[in-house]
Amino acid sequence: MIERWQASVMRAFVGILVGALTVAGCATDKGPAQAAIAAAETAVNSILADASKYVPDQARGLQAGLTAAKEKFTKGDYAAASTEAKAVADKASQVAAAASVRKAELTKSWESLNAGMPRVVESIKSRVDILSQSKKLPANMTADKLAAAKSGLGEITQQWTAATEAYKGGDLAEAIAKGTGVKAKAAEVMTTLGMTVPDALKG
Repeated sequence: MIERWQASVMRAFVGILVGALTVAGCATDKGPAQAAIAAAETAVNSILADASKYVPDQARGLQAGLTAAKEKFTKGDYAAASTEAKAVADKASQVAAAASVRKAELTKSWESLNAGMPRVVESIKSRVDILSQSKKLPANMTADKLAAAKSGLGEITQQWTAATEAYKGGDLAEAIAKGTGVKAKAAEVMTTLGMTVPDALKG
């Protein structure tokens, strides 16, 4: 009977020891998990502005990963929280690189638009002015067509100004979207005026 009692005491002692070690292990994991989450948060915040502009889907993925790490930490799963946070920090550098590439692509597209569009707008304006001052319109031009071209020129001018302002404000995607719309409208107006449409406006 004594032996059974000793065995029972031993099992209880082992259970207490295991529980204590588990608690100690969790406490040991908590600090590194906190540090990993802080590092991940810093990494995400440092690139979030550009990432949200140029690769928004990837930016949202980073934020979701950071949230998941914090939730695991709150639940006491420090090891998993640490692993998740480190993965987010590593991913942040990849997202930053992707945002940089996308920004460079958009910048190149804008520079291409900006190099030619002002000249196109000026050529349309010049043609409209000449026709407006003519006593007699060419055979392929009517008053209605000229009125439509004038209206189109006003729209082009307004939209190009908006595109330029978007670029100055750092919104490259919006600048290009508006600039692309200007391209299409300019081609339409030039056709109405009987002008040769440059290849750059046809794409």
